[in-house]
Amino acid sequence: MGINNERLESVFSKVLKEIVPTEKEIAIATEYSNELMARLKEVMPADVEIILAGSVARGTQIRGKSDIDIFLLFPKYMEEREMENKALELSKKIVDRKNGESYEINYAEHPYLKLINKRHGTSADIVPAFKIRDSSERASAVDRTQLHNLFVLKALNQKQKDDVRLLKYLLQRHNIYGAESSRHAFSGYLCELMVAHYGSLKKLLEELSDTKLPLAIDVSKKASSAGAGVDKDLHKRFNAPLVVIDPTDPNRNVAASVSEESISRLILVSRQLLGSPSLKVFYGYRYSDTESSKALDSFLKSNGLEADVLCFKLSNISEDTLWPQLEKLKNRIEHEAVENELKPTVSFSKIESGLGVIAFLHDTHRIGSRKVIGPDVTIRKASDEFISKHSGDTKLWVEGTKITAIEKARYSDIKDMLKSILANKGFIFTKDISKESCHLHSGKIPLEYKLIVYHGVVEKLNI
Repeated sequence: MGINNERLESVFSKVLKEIVPTEKEIAIATEYSNELMARLKEVMPADVEIILAGSVARGTQIRGKSDIDIFLLFPKYMEEREMENKALELSKKIVDRKNGESYEINYAEHPYLKLINKRHGTSADIVPAFKIRDSSERASAVDRTQLHNLFVLKALNQKQKDDVRLLKYLLQRHNIYGAESSRHAFSGYLCELMVAHYGSLKKLLEELSDTKLPLAIDVSKKASSAGAGVDKDLHKRFNAPLVVIDPTDPNRNVAASVSEESISRLILVSRQLLGSPSLKVFYGYRYSDTESSKALDSFLKSNGLEADVLCFKLSNISEDTLWPQLEKLKNRIEHEAVENELKPTVSFSKIESGLGVIAFLHDTHRIGSRKVIGPDVTIRKASDEFISKHSGDTKLWVEGTKITAIEKARYSDIKDMLKSILANKGFIFTKDISKESCHLHSGKIPLEYKLIVYHGVVEKLNI
């Protein structure tokens, strides 16, 4: 495949002009992070090291995303709960409410303070961790961040940092970027490692466009293998479609959360961008929220589909906690549909702004009966039991060697099934998502939920 390098570089250049932070944005982030670190130094014990981390520290942030990550590195001799409590207690002291600052406590492996500054339009995560020299001393996952900082700053030059920005934005546009569990996608650190390994975004796209899965990359050894030739040891140890060994911790796959679908989509996007370099291909789909209702109705009508949507008002718990529960619930309901020959054409779960949906898009076909394949006639006990169970008005016959029956369908369509599930007291939802928070909407979906369904459809049908 011939690659038009000039056109590709032109696309990269145009996108970079839009996504590299302005000098003003960088100056504000730098000044504000220095100010916060100075405030923290005044209240923290002398043996706590304060460092700037994340994409702002590494110079790989995208315009408008210059949120600040500050890590408080406590000595390892402290007990973990004591460290967490002290970090939160002291971090709260630097919040300047008179100047528009507020805070909330969020939870990762350690609880941390998110300081929100409405005046700057930015936020700062103030995260406690233990000071370590290498991964053998690691006490928690966040402790590695200090090592990630050192590696990336050493591994990437300015051109490569811009390539990381381009890769992040490309993945964002195609909905396969983000460390959130709901995405099964590429984290910022993974983007940095992949550019460091391949040397440039162009080389990364070229290699991925022609790769096989599984793909294994060992960044520190500058080695990779794929498909039938994949490193058997790495694949056996991590059992994932994409393995990228953390150069700061050989026992960690940085790409562990990346799904087969996400890496497959990146492979396809790589081919499309190299084959036809253009802004349209780079940006992929575009939302049109003002036209979302009409666009969704048009999509359903033109494809002969109906939408049945479970709509949720979610509790004030982090999306990382709620989304796996919503996805698990979706999978349980979908299994029930498939078991009753009602497999939807498209299904997905999605959370936005405290609202959640489980959407089932399906054809308009209704069923009154279904064919059930029973046991082999030579299996006497099972055959007798099947005939006994399906006696009466049910029609029975032998098909090949199998006893076969026609029985009344349990549900006439997916809407009927969802109504039955909501009425079934024995069908429990999840720990943090209750039936009481759920409403079934078919046809007329409330606009705030319809927008989420529209987003889900656009993201799902992404080629």
